[in-house]
Amino acid sequence: MQVLAGDIGGTKTLLALAEVSLQAGATGSRDAPRIELLETRRYESAAFPGLGAVCQAFAGDLRTALPQHAGFGVAGPVVDGRCQATNLPWVIDERDLRASLGLASVTLANDFLALGLGIAAVKPPDLVALNEGIHDPQGPWAIIGAGTGLGEAMAFSMPGGYRRILATEGGHASFAPRDEREMQVLRILLRRFDHVSWERVLSGEGLVSLAEALAEISGRPLPERLAELARDDRAHAPAEVTSSSDPLCREAVALFCTLYGAEAGNFALKTLATGGVFIAGGIAPRIVPALSSGGFREAFLGKGRMRPLLERMPVHIILAADAALLGAAALAATPRQRESQA
Repeated sequence: MQVLAGDIGGTKTLLALAEVSLQAGATGSRDAPRIELLETRRYESAAFPGLGAVCQAFAGDLRTALPQHAGFGVAGPVVDGRCQATNLPWVIDERDLRASLGLASVTLANDFLALGLGIAAVKPPDLVALNEGIHDPQGPWAIIGAGTGLGEAMAFSMPGGYRRILATEGGHASFAPRDEREMQVLRILLRRFDHVSWERVLSGEGLVSLAEALAEISGRPLPERLAELARDDRAHAPAEVTSSSDPLCREAVALFCTLYGAEAGNFALKTLATGGVFIAGGIAPRIVPALSSGGFREAFLGKGRMRPLLERMPVHIILAADAALLGAAALAATPRQRESQA
């Protein structure tokens, strides 16, 4: 069946027409659906008043009617089919979208719930190992991803051969520094925010904040170009941090990677992720060499007497930019997967 799939973030909205083929396994369980993305478009979220307007623009660009079934992953908590996006001034409601777009069904879920559904369709070449571990096919997954914000979700095997995905708002849990430099970073950020969450350091904005904090701690100035963007165009400042060869920016990226490993390790312990830890989001694919250099893994494993347990957990970066779209397509097409939100 053909469906409309969407991945809605604070910076960009990805929409796709997708063909979904559901196949029953030999035991009557559901195998991973085969999903083909037929047409994909990217839209700048801030350029539109809401998701309905983006969908209408998508239909206009393709010069075709929208499919009757739609699934959307959105960066924010979804309650009773309704979401106030966390980093975007949109209120998205399944019922309103269904009526305004004339669709038969609309299913809305947290973007990391959609991502969890899409992982099964990600191909092995789109995974980069940070820790090989020992894969437990029935073990829980931990999914964490930094982009505009910081998302976290977990997945558990269920009878019948499918996984139940549980979205969380764990990215907004309190940041926990581990040494004096990280405590200094926290003190600096506490002057700007009433609550310093992990998202304040593990996100695009977090990259910029880390560079600013390190500049203050060391007494060094920000690189001229980064200082200009941080003042006038912060949306583009994170890319400057990750691409710059300036020592301060490289230090900020290295600190970002160790903090990423530390929080991934926290979440892996809380979920007992023997099935694997998946690093998602828009930032990780851009800094694979930095994440692979050792700082992430050492911080991930650095949990005292729990180190041997964490050494057994596989950790992979998801390179596929369309993983959440694949999950949104599965969400639109599969009643059982829609029920997994409950």
